[in-house]
Amino acid sequence: MLVSFGVSCDRRASPPGGAPSAAPGAGEAGTRSAASASSASAGPTAAAVASVEPPRGAGVQEFAPLAGLPGCKVKSGDIATYIQRPGMGIAGRADGSFAAVWLVDLKGGDAQIAFAGFDSDARQIVRARAISITREAGLRIFSSGEVWAVTWFDAEGLAYARPRWETNPPVEIQRIGAIGQDVSAHVGLAPAPGGALVAAAPFGAERNRLGVFQFAPADPAQPQLKALGVTRRTGKPRGPAVAADTSGGYLVAWHDEDEGSIRASRFDAAGKEGDAHLVAKPQGSDRPAASAQETPERERLGLVATGSAGALVVWNEGDTVLVRALDAEARPRSAPWVLGKGKWRTVSPSGEGALVVWVGHDGKADGQVLLAKLGADGAPSARGLRMSDGVNPVKDAPSLALAGERVGVAWTETMSPGVSTKRAVLRVIDRACIP
Repeated sequence: MLVSFGVSCDRRASPPGGAPSAAPGAGEAGTRSAASASSASAGPTAAAVASVEPPRGAGVQEFAPLAGLPGCKVKSGDIATYIQRPGMGIAGRADGSFAAVWLVDLKGGDAQIAFAGFDSDARQIVRARAISITREAGLRIFSSGEVWAVTWFDAEGLAYARPRWETNPPVEIQRIGAIGQDVSAHVGLAPAPGGALVAAAPFGAERNRLGVFQFAPADPAQPQLKALGVTRRTGKPRGPAVAADTSGGYLVAWHDEDEGSIRASRFDAAGKEGDAHLVAKPQGSDRPAASAQETPERERLGLVATGSAGALVVWNEGDTVLVRALDAEARPRSAPWVLGKGKWRTVSPSGEGALVVWVGHDGKADGQVLLAKLGADGAPSARGLRMSDGVNPVKDAPSLALAGERVGVAWTETMSPGVSTKRAVLRVIDRACIP
C-alpha cells in the first residue's frame, strides 16, 4: 500500500476577480460569447445543420501480433499489480518518458491516487508514490510542459496536481470550484497551449450550455482558472470532448441529449463561438418508431486536433466505432468512416492524423487491445496491431500516449485465472512500426 502523500497545500483556484464559480464569459476573453448567449436560441439553427452521409468502409480488417514485427523494439512492463479499481492512465512527452496514474484501494471506499514514471522501454524510473485520495471516477493524466498534470474528482469537484519526478518540493493540490462533482461524468479535458489544461463542462442552472475553461497553467503567476466562453446552441449537452487547435482556438464536440445528435463547434482565441455543426444525426431518426428501443448506445466522444487540417471526432454506435473529420471551423468535411467493432476507444493526435486504441475482436478472439492509424480525413489504415497477448482478459478501458517516436499503450488485465485483482501493463513500440 502506498503511503506519504507529500502534499504541502490545498488551495482553491479562482478566476480573475476571485470567484471560484465565475461563469464562462466573466473574463475579458469570454465577454462576446456570454453576450451572444443571452439572445441566442438553445437549439441549433438551420445554418448549423450539415448533411450526414452513411459511414464508409468496413473498418480495419487485419491486426498483426507484435511478435510478427522484428526489429520494432517492443518493450513491456508492469505499471502496478493487485489493482482492484478501474481508473488508470498514461501520458508521454518528447524525451521518450511516460508517466502513469492508477488507484490503490483503501478501506472505507477511498482510494489513493498513485503516480510513477517509466522510460521509453517501459522500465520504471520513478518510484510509485501517492498524490491524494479520492472515491470518485475520472482519473486522468496529461503531459504539460516540463511537468505532468493529474486531474481527478472528489467531493468538492475537479482537482488537479502537477507532480514532478523529484519528490521535493511536495506536490500541491488545487481545486476548480467552477466544475463541481455533480457534473463529473460530463467533463471533457485536454492539454492547452503553454502547458495549461482546458475543460468543457455543463454550465448554467439547467445544465443546457457548455462552459469552456482554461486552468492549471504551467506558470504559477498566471490565473489558475480562466473562463473562455459558453456555447450558445446546445440543448442538453452530455459527454463532451475538447481540443486546442493550431490557431489559438478550441474545438468542442458533444452529445445533444435533447435532440439525440452529436454536434461540434469552435471557439476562437477571443472566446467567440461559431456555428454548431451536425456531426451525427439523431439516433433512431432513420428507424421506424417501433424500433426506437433498439437504438445503439453512444459512448463518450473522443476529439483530437490534426495539425492544420482541423480535427477528428470518434464515437460509438453500439459496438461500431466511427470516425469523422472536421475542418478548422468544426464543420464535417467528409463522410464518417467505420473504424471497427469494439468499445473503450481512446484517440491521440499523431502528425496530420491520429492513433486510436480500443478493445475489440482481432479476427481470432474478442477482448483484445487493438491499435490503428487514422488519416487526416478520418480514414483508418487497412491493417492495425494487436497490442495485448490475448491470454488474460482486458478489464478496463486502455490508455494511449506518444513520447517522441515511441508509442505507449496501457491496460489492465486479470493477473491469473481465478484471481480477481488486476495488473496494469505498459507496452511501448516505435511509432514507425504501426502499419
